[in-house]
Amino acid sequence: MSIRDNPYYTLPAATLAEWIESQPDRWWFVDGDDFLMSVLDLPCPADELAPMLRKVGKDLLVYDKTPASKAHGEMISADQLDGLCDTDNRHHYKTLLLCWADSDIEWLLVEDKALVPG
Repeated sequence: MSIRDNPYYTLPAATLAEWIESQPDRWWFVDGDDFLMSVLDLPCPADELAPMLRKVGKDLLVYDKTPASKAHGEMISADQLDGLCDTDNRHHYKTLLLCWADSDIEWLLVEDKALVPG
């Protein structure tokens, strides 16, 4: 099954970049996107990932983990992303399942709190 077979929202790459930049103390890991993985030294800080997302500049599809969601591609804003993050993992890292709108290849964006300065 792909994201398109499940509840999902559409998100411009610039909006995802804005959301990432709103959390400047976080580092991020990408798993499954060959381009981003080839041009970034992962995990990386927001100020490295956000410009690369803007450079790609395409819309993304974001999986909605909410049970019984009726989402089917509606455009969302940056302030809605926290609610779509899956944090049901060992370290409670924010995790999003994404794919570019023109691709079926799914990839993960994962917060890496282990590298947060401080």
